[in-house]
Amino acid sequence: MNKKNPADWNGIEGWMEQFFYDPFTSFLDQYTFRVDLFETSAYFIIEAELNDVQLDHIKVEINNETLKITKIMKPAEEDIQIEELNRTVILPFSIEQKEIDAHYVNGILEVKIAKEKSCLQKRKSIPIQAN
Repeated sequence: MNKKNPADWNGIEGWMEQFFYDPFTSFLDQYTFRVDLFETSAYFIIEAELNDVQLDHIKVEINNETLKITKIMKPAEEDIQIEELNRTVILPFSIEQKEIDAHYVNGILEVKIAKEKSCLQKRKSIPIQAN
């Protein structure tokens, strides 16, 4: 009789490979929201998966080389406390004077940081546009 092993090692090995080989997947993805970082020749692109969130419940703030995305969850009931979930991305250079655009479409927030272009003034928050 061919018994199936209750511990499926092939599945566990696959999960471990995916967990350790994807540097932007972390344990936090399960408790907050998923964030990925991409690079093109002209931009650094940060994408955050923020399903079922209204545009006015999202904040993007910058401070030196840090970009912080906040998801504000306001419950329907008045007596329940507002909860904020956030993720922080630290880049190896200051982004306060870089040209930064943020767009929110279909539950995905995309923040594009220009490598070469800069803006004239330092900013602490980035306006988010909906398409």
